[in-house]
Amino acid sequence: MKAKASTAKPWLKFYTEEALNAKLPKETLYEHVLKNNEYHRGNVAINYFGNKISYGEFLDTADVCAASFAELGVKTGDMVACCSATIPELAFALYGLNKLGAAMVALDPRRSLSEIKQFIVNSGANVLLLLDLAYEHLADMLDELSLEKVIIISADNYMSPVVRMLKQIKMPAPAVPIGGRTISWKEFLKLGKGKSVEAVGYGEFELAAVTLTGGTTGMPKGVMLSNDGFNAVAMNFRYCGVTYTRNQRFLDIIPAFSSYGIVASLHMPLSLGLEIVMIPKFDSDKVGQLVKKYKPSHTLLVPAHYEKLMNSKEMKNGFDLSFFRTAGSGGDTMNAGLESKLNGFLRERGCKYPLSQGYGMSEVSSAASCCCNGNFKSLSVGYPLLTTNVAIFKPGTTEELDYGEEGEICISGPSVMLGYLNNPEETEKVMVTHPDGTVWVHSGDLGCMDEDGFIFIKGRMKRMITCFDGHKIFPVQIESVIGMVSDVQSCAVVGVADTEHAQGMQALAVVKLRQGADETAVREELKEKMEAELEYRGRPKFLHFVEEKPLAGMGKIDYNKLAADFNAFKNANIAV
Repeated sequence: MKAKASTAKPWLKFYTEEALNAKLPKETLYEHVLKNNEYHRGNVAINYFGNKISYGEFLDTADVCAASFAELGVKTGDMVACCSATIPELAFALYGLNKLGAAMVALDPRRSLSEIKQFIVNSGANVLLLLDLAYEHLADMLDELSLEKVIIISADNYMSPVVRMLKQIKMPAPAVPIGGRTISWKEFLKLGKGKSVEAVGYGEFELAAVTLTGGTTGMPKGVMLSNDGFNAVAMNFRYCGVTYTRNQRFLDIIPAFSSYGIVASLHMPLSLGLEIVMIPKFDSDKVGQLVKKYKPSHTLLVPAHYEKLMNSKEMKNGFDLSFFRTAGSGGDTMNAGLESKLNGFLRERGCKYPLSQGYGMSEVSSAASCCCNGNFKSLSVGYPLLTTNVAIFKPGTTEELDYGEEGEICISGPSVMLGYLNNPEETEKVMVTHPDGTVWVHSGDLGCMDEDGFIFIKGRMKRMITCFDGHKIFPVQIESVIGMVSDVQSCAVVGVADTEHAQGMQALAVVKLRQGADETAVREELKEKMEAELEYRGRPKFLHFVEEKPLAGMGKIDYNKLAADFNAFKNANIAV
């Protein structure tokens, strides 16, 4: 009987002997970054608006933060909330807290007051780091919380003097009343200046950070990430086959309040000694400017960002992109048409390797699989990372399926979360202990694995469209066909209510055209293409053209908003 993928692990053939013999370091985040950079203190850790912060300054400031937090009474096992964009203070605080054995609860300042309040209360945090720009939004809520200290941080603090002066002329920092329990970042650092604290050593299953799931419906969940989870992802990228060398630039545009941001775009590059180009407020329309200015060796983006890059004015004249060692993509699915266009775009501009597509989720510390070093198959999100096990199970069961069979993608390994914060019911639904004792995260994503270990996403179980007669439509199949048409810039398929039957859904295809495309001609071409490539029941009922697709957090497509916008459009009695 042929061994199943979870036992055979065919993907290990893509790793070197050194990688296969490597062991996950039993270290805290603080210890891991310190050990890997203490002899390279002069190298640049963070490039922030012209201010180059060395690893020495980074580590020293993290030490001061640890002492300052200790002065405020923060101790091992405590949680401290941080409601901020990705700025240096967040990074200093993360490692300072970790040195104490405390954890950061990373919050998106744009979330609703009720969500932010809920997670501050649930975490038991007595200290809050708060971005000055978010103070006015949260001021009334702060009075309802029993916080002992509110530390005001600002995107301006660590900018180069010239950039800070110009920024403050154009957009002065908001005035935040300092006094009582509210202190400035400068005052906070003074508390620990000249003092030192002993670093708390590694402990298995110790909490390092909490990030929030990004769902567009219902209350988000707090994902508890461990030291092992962070370090496993860093180790996985170290041994994935990509050449990472000190002083290479890593463009960091993913918000650190997400697992993808705080683990894969902050801790991972710091662990490898890279220079992080830190962008606190990312405007996807400026991705071309950022890539042209900084020429990063590595970056992690979502598919929507690469679309913007490909169509940016900076890329119009064949701008050379050979400096890209890895153009990483994750966080959302990609159809065949877009994949082909993007890889052609990268190839024409000198990139050695195709788009490095990956797959993961917050619950596994961001990353589970990746295409690396030219080990690439079209429409695959790669093979499992070194310390990660991925297998396909029959949905709703612990029965592992064979290669090529479609089922639920499940993940195990040291990067798996500790659970959802104070939410055992939801934790039990996602973290399932199988008969052999292994804990698997059941992703809710449908896919299959081939005999080389490459994973292919077929769709989100929740995105699957069930018609009135029970027929199942997988949006990614329609998206792949539509994406092949040259004048289509991007597309997304979502289910909308079936108005012709008492139950069931119908497929809506939302299409954004390239500039100058003839909508009538493209509509006809799409009709012919879908008739040729899709069975009758698998075609979209509606075809809707838009100027822009709505995006949720992290640049992912907001499918709920797509459906709502279309329904509003249809209800206005405009012909579709």
